[in-house]
Amino acid sequence: MIPRVVNSLRAGRPFKFDNGQSALKWTIGLGTVAVAAATATGFMYHNRTEELSQNKFIKYRVSYNKPIDQDHFFLELSPLKRQKTNIWTDFGANKLWSVEVKQPQIMVARSYTPLPLEHTGNDQLRVLSNNDFGEGKLFFYIKRYSNGEVARWLSGLPVDHIVEIRGPYADYVFPNLDEDDTVGCDRRFLMEEGDSWSCNAQYLHRPFDISMFTAGTGIVTALQLALKPNPFQGNIMLFHSCGNLLELGPLANFLIKLQLHGKLQLHLFESQKNTDLRSNIQQTLSMIPPPSVYDPEAPFENRDQFMPVLSLVCGSSGYISTVAGPMHSLEQGPVEGLLKQREWTDENVYKLN
Repeated sequence: MIPRVVNSLRAGRPFKFDNGQSALKWTIGLGTVAVAAATATGFMYHNRTEELSQNKFIKYRVSYNKPIDQDHFFLELSPLKRQKTNIWTDFGANKLWSVEVKQPQIMVARSYTPLPLEHTGNDQLRVLSNNDFGEGKLFFYIKRYSNGEVARWLSGLPVDHIVEIRGPYADYVFPNLDEDDTVGCDRRFLMEEGDSWSCNAQYLHRPFDISMFTAGTGIVTALQLALKPNPFQGNIMLFHSCGNLLELGPLANFLIKLQLHGKLQLHLFESQKNTDLRSNIQQTLSMIPPPSVYDPEAPFENRDQFMPVLSLVCGSSGYISTVAGPMHSLEQGPVEGLLKQREWTDENVYKLN
């Protein structure tokens, strides 16, 4: 089953079972904007190790640093003092969030998006359960760029090396989502082998469908939503571009599980397999659904049709320009590119870089 899924993903189309049913569909929710402010100067330093805070940097240690290939690696940071605050619970299902990591030699900080994962030894990864937050551990999927000072520095740090971080910062907030709206979602399929579990989340109100366009390590935004303990309140269609699926390492297995259990509808584009997003513009446009209008008061209904209300775009500046038009410094800029051709506007598109 799994090879068939991977081959279908590489072709840039959803995998279909033999009976013609799509193996993916997913649940996530709506959004308006929120911002994550970050500065590279004026750092504050406190000797005390406390709860993670936006107001000061605190010390964490490297508990896991594993290369996937020559450009990508996993990094796990553990607090020197056990954290009391469960950030995953506090930020809930309706926020995308990140933290800042400081490079002390050049006094620069960069933002990285954590995933709700934990290294359990022998290069095995575990999804955090509903009430578990790993005592404050933070897990990252990072790309090492030749001109990226912080990422290059992080990639070479040994276990137990001390780093300083601050946050968390809300990068995007999905508005008007009631945290108590979810009736139920079984996430055991993410934590156990086999296909015996499913996730058919039920909501009191109509799910809020979104499309997500990610490139490279920008996929962490989609995975944070899809893997977090609080299920996202809607369906998600993910368009992901990368060099090769293998650069995701074991994260690819989570994508496959999410697809097989109805949590994600995925279109995969691998440039090394000549399935680049731009290689066949007309075919790509045919995959992108037009925007829909959302009625938050409409009751929950099971439906096969995917009706996205929002598109989120996360990747390099060139990728964002292709999909939704360029950003102007920290400003969103007008919606152009592929999404404009499918009648999306600045009212229902948000760009994250």
